[in-house]
Amino acid sequence: MHSESRIEPPPDSKGLSLDGQGPLFKQIERAVRTEIMSGRWPSGHRVPSEHSLMETFSTTRATVSKALSKLTEAGLLERRRKHGTHVARTTESHAVLGFLDVRKDIEGKGRAYSYKVLQSRQVKAGETTSFWPVVAKGTPILAIKAAHCGFGKPEVLEDRYISLAAAPDAVTADFEAEAPNTWLLARLPCTRLRHAIRADAATAAQAKLLEIAEKSPLLVSLRQTWADDMPVTWVKLSYPGAQNEFVGEFNPLEP
Repeated sequence: MHSESRIEPPPDSKGLSLDGQGPLFKQIERAVRTEIMSGRWPSGHRVPSEHSLMETFSTTRATVSKALSKLTEAGLLERRRKHGTHVARTTESHAVLGFLDVRKDIEGKGRAYSYKVLQSRQVKAGETTSFWPVVAKGTPILAIKAAHCGFGKPEVLEDRYISLAAAPDAVTADFEAEAPNTWLLARLPCTRLRHAIRADAATAAQAKLLEIAEKSPLLVSLRQTWADDMPVTWVKLSYPGAQNEFVGEFNPLEP
């Protein structure tokens, strides 16, 4: 008996559109890049064949091949003989020295950034904030749940606690207009920072927001900051573990 192999239907290139700016190969490159960066073509997505793209854009194989080659060199595509072209299964890297700049990371990948507050409430330091013991019991705290988004899609989840003894105006701040990290740094010096990284598993709520399976691995950044001796904020950033890594580099020989 011979097993029958499953034949994958050819992907459609009709959704691609050109912007009319510059050489045709550059327009094709930008059109494909837009599909990838928007998330419409996720990791592993099969890209239309060169022949299909030639027909769609009424051009030559050399022009299409040049556009796809540029995207392959940039690490966005993987091209294998007899297997076609697919969106690369990339792992995004994040520096771990100092602050993690989520906005810079998202915009650096070509995605439009936004910060969405999911929940904001006031609590008192105590049993519910036992993970932040440096804040005196009874101190008012602003607790925020938020999402850092690329093209409106949550990519990193944030749990943040701000001591209202350090930043009382935080209760009236519009954090969707100015993210808490930027808002705080403009008002208080960061004289001390403690940073830790750990692994976790996605809860059902986290999995739904990040569009991953429940209990999928998460990479978690935990950060505390002080202004002089005053605790200011405690932050937990949760990244989908399969698509991210943290990278740090230190050169003791640099002056």
